[in-house]
Amino acid sequence: MNTVAQKTNKMNKLTFGQRLVQIRKAMGLTQTELGSRIGVSQRIIHHYENKAEYPPTPKLIELAQALNKSVDELLGMENGNTETYQDIKPTLAKKLRRASQLPSNDLKALSTFIDALILKQQVKDTGVHNEA
Repeated sequence: MNTVAQKTNKMNKLTFGQRLVQIRKAMGLTQTELGSRIGVSQRIIHHYENKAEYPPTPKLIELAQALNKSVDELLGMENGNTETYQDIKPTLAKKLRRASQLPSNDLKALSTFIDALILKQQVKDTGVHNEA
């Protein structure tokens, strides 16, 4: 690997804190909300995101559970689950998180509605029109 590629590869590697910020924001969570999920203050989450190299192991596990991620993902391991939700708008992520608390029949209706909207967009994108 040449030196330019090595520098680019190093620049693409995020710190733990940077990954934590991205994941938290992608889920539409504030520092306070994430802190309450793992039993710490907003100040501690700020510390994990900006000052600490890594949180204590028990808190790392709690963060992974609270964010529905693997510890490997939080640590930036190559073999971790690579699926991320960084491209989801924070306001949508927050609504989906709140919607996940709905009763199962409402969740099923919401899922059906979302599927219908996606299908409608796919049909629109392919240029297929329904003529009556």
